[in-house]
Amino acid sequence: MAEQSQFTKHVRTAIAIIAVAMAVYHLASTRALLAPSMLHQNIHLGFALLIVFLFAIIETRSKWQRAVWFSFIALSLLAVGYIFVYFDQLQFRSGVPVGADAIIGALLLLVVFVATSKAYGPVFSILAVVLLFYALFGYMIPGAWRTFQFKPDNFIFGISSSMQEGLYGTFLGISANFLFLFVLFGSLMQVSGATRFFEEVSKFLGRRLSGGTALSSVGTSALMGTVTGSVGANIVTTGAFTIPMMKKVGYKPHQAAAIEATASTGGMIMPPIMGAAAFIMASLTGIPYIKIIAMAVLPAIFYFLSVGIYAQLQAMKMKIPPDTERINVREMLLTGPLFIIPLLIIIVLLTFYYTLMYVVFWATVTLIVLSLLRKKTRPTLKQWVDATISGAKMGAQIAVSLATIGVAASIMMHTGLILRLPGIIESWSGGFLPLALIVSSVIAIILGMGLPATAVYVMMALAVVPVLLRMGLGVQQAHLFAFYFGTVSMLTPPVAMGAVIAAKIANANYFKTAIEATKAGLAGFLVPFFMVITPAIILQPQPWIWAVLGIVAILLTLLGFQISIAGQYITKVGASWRWLPALAAVILVAALIMESYPLFFAGIAVFAALTLWQARQRWGSASRGLRATVNDA
Repeated sequence: MAEQSQFTKHVRTAIAIIAVAMAVYHLASTRALLAPSMLHQNIHLGFALLIVFLFAIIETRSKWQRAVWFSFIALSLLAVGYIFVYFDQLQFRSGVPVGADAIIGALLLLVVFVATSKAYGPVFSILAVVLLFYALFGYMIPGAWRTFQFKPDNFIFGISSSMQEGLYGTFLGISANFLFLFVLFGSLMQVSGATRFFEEVSKFLGRRLSGGTALSSVGTSALMGTVTGSVGANIVTTGAFTIPMMKKVGYKPHQAAAIEATASTGGMIMPPIMGAAAFIMASLTGIPYIKIIAMAVLPAIFYFLSVGIYAQLQAMKMKIPPDTERINVREMLLTGPLFIIPLLIIIVLLTFYYTLMYVVFWATVTLIVLSLLRKKTRPTLKQWVDATISGAKMGAQIAVSLATIGVAASIMMHTGLILRLPGIIESWSGGFLPLALIVSSVIAIILGMGLPATAVYVMMALAVVPVLLRMGLGVQQAHLFAFYFGTVSMLTPPVAMGAVIAAKIANANYFKTAIEATKAGLAGFLVPFFMVITPAIILQPQPWIWAVLGIVAILLTLLGFQISIAGQYITKVGASWRWLPALAAVILVAALIMESYPLFFAGIAVFAALTLWQARQRWGSASRGLRATVNDA
């Protein structure tokens, strides 16, 4: 046992050294050109492979499994080292590889696919392998799915022997150039003391309402989402204290876990980080990154508002008291700058169109300096290293997955598969945009059962978005629609990874948590459709009157559906009357689609009738109770 412990200690030391070296290298690369673009990607990939496989070693106790992971480390070093040493020759013989190039290319694909499988499960890697076989043997398939014959040489580096696309290309470049640094920035912010600011602000937000504890969870997850852009990291970080708080005041374990999972899923769509998708979207569409995050603000607010409404209605239904935990205003004011100032630096510098590498470097430097000013927020060296390891681990997992995405996307492009899938979707939808949107959302949710959200978005962007564009949807709407539905699979069974993580923290039943999370997020699933119906919420042109009425209708629609789901409004809504708020919501959605004033006011009228009925039930029963008390006296 002592030998085992010593071995693990050595591996953890190696991880710490590599993680710190990775962080220093990437920060330094923002200030000077340390390597050409492709070589920079290769170095980035080398770091990522080492970290993924080293973590795999300490996560297993079997000696033979450790030996396998060590062999993958050796193969990774061989492949990445070959490209590093012979980089100039590889560039010179671009498109005319030698035998050694082919062997290294095959090894590189092997280690990347295995690393991706280790990071996110086997489904995505299996899909990439299937696509690879399709490209090699698709010429044998009769009919519409037949493709022309590729030589194995074409696949040396994922699809291109010239290293200009495939594994080394747009997606890995995004990870190497700035995404890793944003992930590192989020990890350092968590250790700097900014999370204490989140906690105090969330208490303040939820102080007056019966669902205050759950609303604290929603608020904390929204704030944490601005810096992590990761569902899993958000749940683990905020759920560690919000889930026990919710259970303590009366939420059932699966409800507490579901609310946290649903709120943390919103971290993926909350600007400015938004996982890797915002950066990839900027690359694919040519829309500046600052505009993408500006467009994403209102939809993200609507999503969190929807989750907050659900949490509040459930609290009212269960008669859970307001949050009485004391707010430490002094702590909130002192730790606020750790979150606010770096975030302002990111937004201001992006507004002036500085590069993402420049922006994230100065945001990170500012964060480190600010955290050192107060003794209470000054992390120890070990805390800094642990935060760097955490950021490097998440960044490494993203890096290998983006490398795999590059391979899959390139194969889809070169085989023409990307041109066939839109035709299938068009035939299913009959060219009718609303039906195409529904079909697209279902495809995204199905893909999300086995793929990370970023991979789902890329697949949707390549295969589905072109259909939506041909049907007249705007570029911004189509891409944001695809991105949003790439994230909700974190909640929906049978996979629901967000629900899995939250259920573990809450000691709750996974399936009950996933079902409850789907209910909590169901109204929020309408937000992508609202981006199409009311483009003003993503800052697209629309008549001002319908922009205003649209926002009103969206708020009431979210409220109506959540009332129908929770069975609670001002008072309890019985099962026989839950159709009424849903009807009001449907009428309002129809009014937005048809831009119909009569329908809009009809929806308002139904909602007003519901409110009056509920108010009469609430205060009418209260007054009757008061009269009965007086009479008894």
